[in-house]
Amino acid sequence: MGLDIYFTKKSAEEIGYFRKVNFLVKFFEDRGFDTPNQTPLKITKEDAEELLHRCDKVLSDRSLAKILLPTMSGFFFGCTDYEEYYFEDVQEVRDYVKNTLLPEFDKLESNETIYFETWY
Repeated sequence: MGLDIYFTKKSAEEIGYFRKVNFLVKFFEDRGFDTPNQTPLKITKEDAEELLHRCDKVLSDRSLAKILLPTMSGFFFGCTDYEEYYFEDVQEVRDYVKNTLLPEFDKLESNETIYFETWY
């Protein structure tokens, strides 16, 4: 049991998965994700580009973590500390966004969208 995070296309094809990376929830909550109701949030390429930008900034200056990619607490949300595991997660998210998520936006058909959603 935990904070499971998915990125899906409208066709419900899973294109990414993270577990207990709670700064992702906070990032998308600030863009309209309804955390209590866990309603999937349609995300844009610009959202992904902003996430990549913030990951790059945090990885180059760790003191920006609390400002640019703050953690959040919640039921099964995992650790909220800014320790080595947090920065490993930032690196993983950065690599995912750059190598998988952004290219997926370029492959979208006109009737497809990408969503951020969680389950716990």
